[in-house]
Amino acid sequence: MRIQSPGHVNSNSDRKWNTTGIELDEAIADGPIEFAKIFSNARPVEMEIGTGKGTFLLERAAARPEINFLGLEWARVYCKYAADRFRRAGVTNVRMLRTDASQFVARCLPDSSIFRLHIYFPDPWPKKRHRSRRLVQPTFVEQVRRILTPGGQLIIVTDHREYFEQIRAVLTDAPSLAVIPIPRMSSKDGEIVGTNFERKYIAQGRAFYGLARMKYV
Repeated sequence: MRIQSPGHVNSNSDRKWNTTGIELDEAIADGPIEFAKIFSNARPVEMEIGTGKGTFLLERAAARPEINFLGLEWARVYCKYAADRFRRAGVTNVRMLRTDASQFVARCLPDSSIFRLHIYFPDPWPKKRHRSRRLVQPTFVEQVRRILTPGGQLIIVTDHREYFEQIRAVLTDAPSLAVIPIPRMSSKDGEIVGTNFERKYIAQGRAFYGLARMKYV
């Protein structure tokens, strides 16, 4: 398992960020991973897919030092921005990885390895011809069931009603996932999870749609 070594300097435009100790080497996504090596402990792991600028993970990880957090982000600029942000804040229980989430979940994560999976405001790919690109599909949900620990949770929030209906339909037929109330992740009044998108959409008066499931076997 490779983490950028102390003294590593990103080249060219990446030099404005120091992601030492936080950003994982992308090569880690070539095969199975071991969280005990990544975090140097065996604490439970929560993972967020699509971290953006890392607002949710920063507040969540700072509040829960007894839990390890892994953030996945495809956009390189946001991955590095978030990793630098965590480093500057002194939050040491977070790691960031730039990777394709669906491939990473299927190829790299061990069975029963994730305590809680956060998916907030995923790209809805609203055009009909692009809907196959959506993250939450039956094959992805099968992998979610595999990677969640017994009692582990999946939490999804979106502002896109049609995508939400698809997500709910896919999860309705998924075995071993029980409906539970959405756990509140933000301590601020009026927020559910506290991401940048949520705060932006609250200001715009948008409606949110969310659900949560718990693996029971």
